[in-house]
Amino acid sequence: MSERNLAGANLASADFRGEVLSGVDLSDAILVQADMLACDLSGANLKNANLNGADLTDADLSGACLVGADLTRARLRGANLSGADLTGAILARTDLQDANFRGAKIDVEKLDISGARAWQQASWDEHVLEALKAKFGS
Repeated sequence: MSERNLAGANLASADFRGEVLSGVDLSDAILVQADMLACDLSGANLKNANLNGADLTDADLSGACLVGADLTRARLRGANLSGADLTGAILARTDLQDANFRGAKIDVEKLDISGARAWQQASWDEHVLEALKAKFGS
């Protein structure tokens, strides 16, 4: 993809399957129901993006900015979120099976993983996992 600035774009239901979007500015973008399977979003800016229901299975979100992003009902199965900033992100009712959150910036007090599927099977930093277990139960 040659376009590096897609801030605020309406990309609902877009097909980005396998695309390389590393470093792309997708802040405030509407990516509802987008197909981003195996997409390279490393270092991308997804601040305040609406990813409700997006398929991010096996996506690379390492080092991405997901501050305030809405990932409600998104599929993050096998996704790499290592080093990503998830401050204020909403992960309610997401599929977190085998997702990697190691080294991610997470405010556990504000993180919403209510109804998330398989969050216990995701990879978390130990202190984050313990805090999540205390907050949401094991």
